[in-house]
Amino acid sequence: MTNTLRSCFLAAAVAVAFGAQAAEKAAPADYTQFQDVLKVSKLQASDPEGKSGNKDEYALNGQFDGLILDSFYVDKATQALVFKMAGYKNRSEIRIYKNFNVGESDKYYHLGAEIQPINPSSSVANTDQAKNDAITYLQVHNAGSVSADFPDGVSGEGYIPHPLVRVVYEAERSGKKDWYWAVIKNNAVNCGSKSGNKGTEACKNAYIKLPIAPIAQEGTDKFDLYVGGNKLIINHNGKTAVNHDITYWNEKKSYFKAGVYNQFKNGESEAHFHKLTYSVENQPVIH
Repeated sequence: MTNTLRSCFLAAAVAVAFGAQAAEKAAPADYTQFQDVLKVSKLQASDPEGKSGNKDEYALNGQFDGLILDSFYVDKATQALVFKMAGYKNRSEIRIYKNFNVGESDKYYHLGAEIQPINPSSSVANTDQAKNDAITYLQVHNAGSVSADFPDGVSGEGYIPHPLVRVVYEAERSGKKDWYWAVIKNNAVNCGSKSGNKGTEACKNAYIKLPIAPIAQEGTDKFDLYVGGNKLIINHNGKTAVNHDITYWNEKKSYFKAGVYNQFKNGESEAHFHKLTYSVENQPVIH
């Protein structure tokens, strides 16, 4: 079955599966405010009843027409794009297809989002380990290294299993409760379990975790991520919270993801995106 036929089949199947619930849910592709970002994306979603970390892909090549899932839909009442997911290391995220080089001096790749997390503290309340109390909403991941044969980094050569940054909710870290954090990979070393690098100084110091702000008690939080000029910039509600040099990441091709990715056990995450945009700018906005 071709990718196109497979996407259409899945879209029809899940739309029928909703039954009576479909009255409150709509296909995100029907809403103009999300059409531009969906056209350049695909959906990666887990089966909440499946093995931890499982995922399938939907709407390949931006073909989101008619696609509604329990984990991905627009709430008709608020017109918010809803991502939901249960299960440890499971996800419901869109992956923007464009792979980019973080070192381009005249291009800044921009992901804009307005997010309303739904009771995240309740989502993580029953997790069985204190360190597993996080939900990821936004990511810059890597698609491998640039080479003459693979200028977009799509070969997988040089891929490492670590995103450059994750914007996460954490129930508690360093005395701060219910905050957003930027979890940044601070080098380009593969620290995966099969890399042979675990235990090295580079992997012991592979991450920095920067506080962004407490989550909004009411309403939404606005984020703007800019990646370019060897800089990672994160604005929260119009104020620059992170301005980090990422020259070390220049050999990697990167891409954006947005949605929910669970780093907790025994619960379900939910986030309503009132805005989600992708663009390429000449320069970032820094406050």
